[in-house]
Amino acid sequence: MSLLRRIVRNSTVSKVFKPYPLGTDPSSLRKLDPVSIRDIDNRPISLRYRVTVMIEMSNIDKASKLARLAVMDELRVDRDTVFICNSIIGAMCSARRYDEAISLFNYFFNECQTLPNMLSCNLVMKAHCDQGRVDDALELYRHVLQDGSLAPGIETYRILTRALVDSKRFDEACDLVRSIRSFCSFMVYDILIRGFLDIGNLVKASQIMEEWKESNNNSNKVPRREYDKAVAVFNVSFVKYFFKQGKDEKAMEILATLEDAQVLEPVVGNRVLQVLVEHGKNTEAWELFGEMIEICDSETVDIMSRYFSDKKTVPLVRLRKTCYRAMIACLCDHGKVSEAEKLFAEMFTDVDGQDLLVGPDLSTFRAMINGYVQVGRVDGAIKTLNKLRISNIRKLAIHRDP
Repeated sequence: MSLLRRIVRNSTVSKVFKPYPLGTDPSSLRKLDPVSIRDIDNRPISLRYRVTVMIEMSNIDKASKLARLAVMDELRVDRDTVFICNSIIGAMCSARRYDEAISLFNYFFNECQTLPNMLSCNLVMKAHCDQGRVDDALELYRHVLQDGSLAPGIETYRILTRALVDSKRFDEACDLVRSIRSFCSFMVYDILIRGFLDIGNLVKASQIMEEWKESNNNSNKVPRREYDKAVAVFNVSFVKYFFKQGKDEKAMEILATLEDAQVLEPVVGNRVLQVLVEHGKNTEAWELFGEMIEICDSETVDIMSRYFSDKKTVPLVRLRKTCYRAMIACLCDHGKVSEAEKLFAEMFTDVDGQDLLVGPDLSTFRAMINGYVQVGRVDGAIKTLNKLRISNIRKLAIHRDP
């Protein structure tokens, strides 16, 4: 990167660049192969698209090589650069290739001094936490606060609070949450509440809930509807606790206090479903799923997947399209391929001829192929495999090695 460009791009940052902490000595990181602009052909196809396609096709090694070109002056596009960096770091994290994810973070944001956004840092914080390296995540968090060019958001605090609670570092978790009380999401407080309930500390969990309620009652920080949603989420956490204690009557008593409008919000309804299925309340869970079908999301489908048996009929016509991928996988797992293929076919109806990233993804193709094989419909499996080949060939035609 040219000196002038670096000065302009970092004009809002401290004049003395302070590298983002990585939790390890940079010299010990995995070495990245060098890249050159010659690694890409001169067709008018955006680098962002090329990287996205490689990730979608599960070729993250090739995607990594292409993504490293994003910080070169010749290929830099301001609106795309950080998106590309985050996409490949996120893909590496999803594949649990954390060392490579951190090496890429170091390359993009320390060596090349590209200005990250908060998502960039959240990805690395979560990578540290997933590996049990909470202190490394906290070190990066403190660097962000001190640097001042980025502002940690709710997702940052969810990641760190969950990690501290999982590590039984409750005092630190409470201090962290209270440090952001002025705008703290109730979802962060719920992590604390569930953490105390998991160790049997009902009194402390109740105190945390009352603390949140008192804070928001006094200052009217959240709209009434959001306040009611938060209290409903907290109550579901207590329902789960009482079920675990064998106090089913108390648990059901709390559930009865929830309003329909609250339960028919996925953030609340999914939690209720999860508690019901975990504690054998199958009839109640199925009835609630029937009520939620028009507003459900993929999490709803995942929770109920074990109950998609021949005795149950899923009202597919009322299902949101955002749930199709999850529903197809669940239906195929339970041998209900005829229902799955209706949704699968409908996913193609919205695909524009030029948009190769819309429609079924690789995992959905695999689910359909496996589903056909399980019920002995080899012809269906072969047809679906051919559709997958055509889809991949079109993408490969767009991305061609020079």
